[in-house]
Amino acid sequence: MQTNILIVEDEYIVSLDLKNTLEDLGHRVTGTIARGEDVVAKALEFPPDLVLMDIQLADKMRGTEAAEQLKKQMDVPVIFLTAYCDENVLEQAEKSFPHGYLIKPFDRRELEASIRMAVIRHQAELKVRNSEQRLQQTLNAAKMSHWQLNLTTDQLNTDDSFYDNLQRPDATEGGLSQLKAILADDEHQRLSQLFARKRDFNTVFTAARKKPLQYLELFGHFQTSQNQHLISGILRDVTSKQKEELQLRQANTVFKTTSEAILVLDDAGEVISVNPAFSLVTGYSEAEVRGMKPDNFLYSQQSFPVAVRLQELSSSHWSGEVECKRKDGSFFPAWQHLCKVRAPMTQGAISHYVVMFSDISALRRAEEHLATLAFSDHLTGLGNRVKLEKMLRTELIRANRNQSMLGILYLDLDGFKLVNDTLGHHAGDLLLQEVAKRISQLTRAGDVATRVGGDEFVLVVPDIHHPSDCLRIAEKILLIIGQDISLQDNIVNVSASIGIACYPDDATSYEELLKCADLAMFAAKDDGRNRFSFFNPLMAEKTRQRVQIEKDLKTALYKTDELIMYYQPIVRINDQELRGFEALIRWDHPTMGFIPPDRFIKVAEQSNLINEVGDWVFQQVFKDIPELIQRYGKDITLSINLSVRQLEDQQLADKIRLLAARFDVSLSMIYLEITETALSQSHSLLNTLDQLRCLGARISVDDFGTGYSSLSRLRELPIDCLKIDRAFVISLGKDRSSAEIVRAICALGKALGLIIIAEGVETQAQYQILKDIGCDKAQGYLFGRPGPLG
Repeated sequence: MQTNILIVEDEYIVSLDLKNTLEDLGHRVTGTIARGEDVVAKALEFPPDLVLMDIQLADKMRGTEAAEQLKKQMDVPVIFLTAYCDENVLEQAEKSFPHGYLIKPFDRRELEASIRMAVIRHQAELKVRNSEQRLQQTLNAAKMSHWQLNLTTDQLNTDDSFYDNLQRPDATEGGLSQLKAILADDEHQRLSQLFARKRDFNTVFTAARKKPLQYLELFGHFQTSQNQHLISGILRDVTSKQKEELQLRQANTVFKTTSEAILVLDDAGEVISVNPAFSLVTGYSEAEVRGMKPDNFLYSQQSFPVAVRLQELSSSHWSGEVECKRKDGSFFPAWQHLCKVRAPMTQGAISHYVVMFSDISALRRAEEHLATLAFSDHLTGLGNRVKLEKMLRTELIRANRNQSMLGILYLDLDGFKLVNDTLGHHAGDLLLQEVAKRISQLTRAGDVATRVGGDEFVLVVPDIHHPSDCLRIAEKILLIIGQDISLQDNIVNVSASIGIACYPDDATSYEELLKCADLAMFAAKDDGRNRFSFFNPLMAEKTRQRVQIEKDLKTALYKTDELIMYYQPIVRINDQELRGFEALIRWDHPTMGFIPPDRFIKVAEQSNLINEVGDWVFQQVFKDIPELIQRYGKDITLSINLSVRQLEDQQLADKIRLLAARFDVSLSMIYLEITETALSQSHSLLNTLDQLRCLGARISVDDFGTGYSSLSRLRELPIDCLKIDRAFVISLGKDRSSAEIVRAICALGKALGLIIIAEGVETQAQYQILKDIGCDKAQGYLFGRPGPLG
């Protein structure tokens, strides 16, 4: 085997002989030099396989120094050839790790053997070194580090990368302590237990570093070498792997426990696996659908093929609503999500598809229920105001497009409040339900009946040919509603007032059309109720005037010269002695002149101004009482009219009490008048009347004889006086029946201990008849017209 050898020898004869010997042995001499300073340069110029070097050289540098420098520059084996072998020289030679040491003189065979062994040894070392390099490169590529713990000596050896990203321990500690130092405190005992078992292990530990959390995998192999117990192993940072495994476990848990059905498909679109929710929703087991395409079992024929959808996915996912089919053949709406899965090892090629869907039947039912709630009246089941607006606007657009006519019937029940007050709200609800049922029976296909609040209903009648079509429907509604209604153990009878407006004759917009029908309904009520009325423009003018009166009345309440209190005398019939006055409000409008009370009081009652008007009346009357007493004596009485709206005010008694205290008025001189009709319409007013009587005021029933008070109810009412309606008084002397009615009222009043007052006495003949009958008091033009205090 030929070897390239560099000779370093300062004696020329020895160097020449050595060169001849080497060449004779078949080796090649790359050069001969005598100085140590030239060794590195010569070796770099002609790289040798081996260097034969004398220790004592020419010049200052010794062979041992030259060998050390060469070792730093090149991995070349060196054999020292020297005559010296004292201890000092050997120590110097050891520093360069020579591959041989021959003492001169040496023979030919000894030289050959040393050269061969040195070359073979160096080649073996190169193989080991290369192997170690490859191993280290592999460990580095795998992000692994090597460690070895000598259990006998408690020493730890590691490679250079072992402590990368780890907490480096104190080097003075023992090997096991150093190894534990890189682990969390609660992992130390587990490591000791693994070592105590003396079996190979591969375990994941938590590192000492807490933020961010770090995981380390330790592999350990137990071995015994030269009576030394060793553990050799690998350390690897598996933080990312642990996080990925945790995410996989989480994903698997979600896959198994989610309520959303999931199918995993291969790249051909065939089922690989399904989750339990899929089986629960569809009824199919995984075994039944594995290898099948979803289009063959999951969707209705009308659904867009999922296979095509998968192929056409422009992005990585798609979501939308589909119709799915269960194993039993039933269909259900589902919200579906499709997504692609790309494999990183195939340059992003699609490896799988994931199909997820959830049954949204409950959601659709909830939406339908919400729509029902949004557009339906919960009490009657008819449409509500929202539905009326939506439907009517749509029908108006259609009627405009088709040049057709449309009718609106606005219906309000007559007598509903009486039923509600006398029989209770539950009976009122039953009544509304029965009326709604009867209205529904009369509707045609396409008609829409709605309840817009309280006892008001609206019927939309599209596609009519003439307003008379609405007339026939209104007649049927009046007829069917007027029939007796059984409510629990009671039979009641109500009627309806209906207003009719038509598109396009009366209005063209939703708001205006509804307003016209509403005005027509009020006109029907004003005409006597239980009838229908078509809208006409005069109604709008009437409404405009009513709105103007309401507006001006609000202003008049805060002025001092428009509203005036008039007082009409009340006399004792026996001797015509003045016994009191009835307080009557009058309005002198600055532009419209004198406005009759029945006109503006009615507006006040409809617009909720009546309580403000009533408060003004009480304040003005109580302010005038001292002057009235001064003029006519302290025994006079004052009668003040009350409306039902005022009596419904729970604070009425307190208001009157405070005003009486403020003006120092004794309420025993006050008569509060309420009409018989109003009294018969509400049982809930009795509590307020009782409170007023407890304050000392007295209660009069005005217009008695025109209502429907029963004798038993009259006896129960907290009243002190009956005022005979002027309609009976005017007929006295002309109609015998009127006299008998007045006689009966007087007899009834005396039997109940009530004072009887006759209204509207205008002639001496009427006065005489009332005196003969025995009536207590009277008022009318015969005794004095109403007038202001001045």
